[in-house]
Amino acid sequence: MKKILISTALASLLLACSVSANWVTGEATVLAVNRGEAAFHTILSSQQRLDAGITAGECGMGDVIFSTASSDTKLTLNFPVRQVSGTSSDGSSYTDARLTVTPLINTDNGRRFYLVEAGSPEGTRVIAYKKGNFISAFDASSLKGDFDELSFRVGKKELILHTVNAGRSADYVLKFDSKTDSFNATLKA
Repeated sequence: MKKILISTALASLLLACSVSANWVTGEATVLAVNRGEAAFHTILSSQQRLDAGITAGECGMGDVIFSTASSDTKLTLNFPVRQVSGTSSDGSSYTDARLTVTPLINTDNGRRFYLVEAGSPEGTRVIAYKKGNFISAFDASSLKGDFDELSFRVGKKELILHTVNAGRSADYVLKFDSKTDSFNATLKA
């Protein structure tokens, strides 16, 4: 009886609170390479899998495959990866590329999302998982303008896309629209 009363009280408190998206991130998976190729396979959950590859050199390219263990459905993405070139302390030149995939959970509804960051607009996306399927819920290449750098910042209540273009930075607030299963980006004032 005591557990029922406590559960009822907690449910009442939760329902009385205003509805807002609360984000919790998991441990990011980072794949970095210096002139060459790298690949990895990881398990995102008991049913979800991720395969990723990255190449750095003349051009940076990345690919990720989100799939499930219980079905043949998968989402495959191929995109350019931002490369950083320079000279190391020993005088040798380098060309690095990096790909990051970060799990994200909306605690209001339990939905799972994955932030894909490759530094290029085409490689900066939010992938949604719902009812056994992966879909692209946001693609930064849909934003107007050329960007030198892009990265996500996750706050407790906000999902922000940070951009840099010719040394000037701007932030976009991403709001999830459950009717379209996609994020809308609004320039933060």
